[in-house]
Amino acid sequence: MVEQILHYFTFNEIEIGGLLFLFVLFLFQILFYLMYYRKPYSVVHKRQKDNYQPFYLKPKVSVIISSENSADDLAKNLPAVLEQEYPDYEVIIVNNGSTDESDTLLQSLQLKYPYLYVTYLPYSNDASFGRRKLALTIGIKAAKGEILLFTEPYSKPVSNQWISSMVSEMTEDKDVVLGYSFYDKTKDFFNRTARFDNHLFSMQYMALALKGKAFTGIYRNLAFRRHLFFDNKGFASFLNLDNGEDVFINQIISSGNTAVALSQDSFIETSIERFSLWKQIKKSYSVAKKYYKNRFWNRMFNFEAFSRYLFYIAFIAIIVYSIMFQHWALLGISVFLLLVKLSVQIVTINKSAKYFESGKFYFSFILMEILQPLYNVRFRSRHKKMSGRR
Repeated sequence: MVEQILHYFTFNEIEIGGLLFLFVLFLFQILFYLMYYRKPYSVVHKRQKDNYQPFYLKPKVSVIISSENSADDLAKNLPAVLEQEYPDYEVIIVNNGSTDESDTLLQSLQLKYPYLYVTYLPYSNDASFGRRKLALTIGIKAAKGEILLFTEPYSKPVSNQWISSMVSEMTEDKDVVLGYSFYDKTKDFFNRTARFDNHLFSMQYMALALKGKAFTGIYRNLAFRRHLFFDNKGFASFLNLDNGEDVFINQIISSGNTAVALSQDSFIETSIERFSLWKQIKKSYSVAKKYYKNRFWNRMFNFEAFSRYLFYIAFIAIIVYSIMFQHWALLGISVFLLLVKLSVQIVTINKSAKYFESGKFYFSFILMEILQPLYNVRFRSRHKKMSGRR
């Protein structure tokens, strides 16, 4: 009986090689989830357990928003920015050549909110990709606050403590605070994929910052000291780069000067009802990351995405082989590795997604982790085609 059981667990060199390959991919995926995609939530849990108290100073804050033909978004989201419980702040809207009702809306809001300041970048037929950098520069130069806090017209704070929560992470040795933004939930299929993609990307940049390896942030929720802009000569080094303003973030953050805001009061909700907006956000990051000063982690995250396909291809190949040659032990080990992998990933991602308001990914998890890299490749390839036509 024992000999018969041992016979089932006899493997040839090809079978051993296949299992080892599958196991290495299994281990890589598990470790990546536990070390990176779980990291922000584990820090939140530790802070709650340790009764973490943020650092409280109240310097003047300038909230800066660049807006182009976003009257509807501003009408919906700007009041949440203007009604923050913070003693000393201003809101600067740079009206970037808008031809809609933005001007009328902003004038009416200024009557109610005297700390709302509106400046303009005149309309131009020139579709130059430097307009957003110029708009942000105008806003920064107009700012009177020591701290610059950025968001977008299509985003809004979930709490009136947003400014306080972001600024409280800016201690004497921290000049940059990376915030978090989640996508609102709709019934569109692409929305689920966008929320999953945004969650993974957010866990990536926050986890690395928490590990002292910060590499990027998002203008939907980002704060830095005003002097950093002028000390680094603004966007001057990136004037010829499409989305150079995103590269600027990579240049000013470092292992020692960057903090991460993890309190839910610091969260920003972003409306992602239009596929085109998600495409624009993805393209912006795809273009900028090519110019980052340290691209090692970009390559690592790209390999993590690629390793998902390698794992499933290897798993299917072993299953087919096991059935063909009736090697049930080989089949059982492969299925066991798949179930353990999925269990760890699903539990990890959903605990994190619950706290970070990204939704639930149980039955849809496998589909989401397969589709997410495909969307990224799609956006990158489309941008390359468009760039080639210029």
